Amino acid sequence: MKIKPLPLLAVICMAAAAIGLLALIDPRSQPADFVRPGHMYPIMAKEGGVLRRAGHTEAAIDLARLAGLYPAGVLCEILGESGDRANREELIDLARHHRLEITTIEELIRHRRAREKLVYRQAECQLPTHYGPATCIYYGVKYESQEPFALVFGTPTTVAAPLVRLHSSCLTGDLLNSLRCDCGDQLRMALEMICQEGTGVLIYLPQEGRGIGLAHKIKAYSLQDKGMDTVEANQALGFKADMRDYGVGIQILKDLGLSKVRLLTNNPKKTNAFIYDGFDLEVVDQVPIVAPINEHNARYLATKREKLGHHLPGA
Repeated sequence: MKIKPLPLLAVICMAAAAIGLLALIDPRSQPADFVRPGHMYPIMAKEGGVLRRAGHTEAAIDLARLAGLYPAGVLCEILGESGDRANREELIDLARHHRLEITTIEELIRHRRAREKLVYRQAECQLPTHYGPATCIYYGVKYESQEPFALVFGTPTTVAAPLVRLHSSCLTGDLLNSLRCDCGDQLRMALEMICQEGTGVLIYLPQEGRGIGLAHKIKAYSLQDKGMDTVEANQALGFKADMRDYGVGIQILKDLGLSKVRLLTNNPKKTNAFIYDGFDLEVVDQVPIVAPINEHNARYLATKREKLGHHLPGA
């Protein structure tokens, strides 16, 4: 892939942009120093970097920190010969041709995981449940106030690929048995399926309302009562359709000594979270967990299937 020469005007614009970028990362700069909107779009990386969220923003900050530099970076899409975003092979070819260094998010994750992790055990106990005896392990997470826990049934490390469920908290569904969603049913079904096998893990992640929090979830319910679907309601409140991420859950599974799992989910985003080789944790099977449909959750489930890509049966 070749780099095309730029016209003089483009070079001048890039030089001006570089001056603006240097001003943006200057600790002495104040918001009033800049005119908005502009041609650059500041974005914030999550604390914890690629171990918290495997994204380009976090990768840029991690690279700067690892190099001992100020934690800031510039993201730029590179286009291929077709005019579309360059794929990995094109980028590797470009780097080789121009003798540039290149790395991947997977490699960053692998590098950081060898030296650090975000989760740590705070407490654990034996917990008898209706589904069978379990070990409850309560975790803390660096850079976060919310605390997930793991329910471990049997000895999952003795199984080649135990059943695992990463379950995002849903107070209304899990505790109050709301019929508006399938969360409570999925929680109970997952526990039953794990215990039928005699061993497995359920990770309970504090990600209420697909990560928007309980108060905003209730507001989203109100908007749904007025005709919006679950995706439209979240977006109307200023959020993405799904704000969750699963890096913490994957780290907990690694802390428990697992390397291969069968994942109880209908959500491809959850399965895709495991593709980053740096976590060294493989999903060998995606096991469906389909809850009953009722008149209150039928539209919700249809939206998950049609707009979020969940693997659910049609009406």
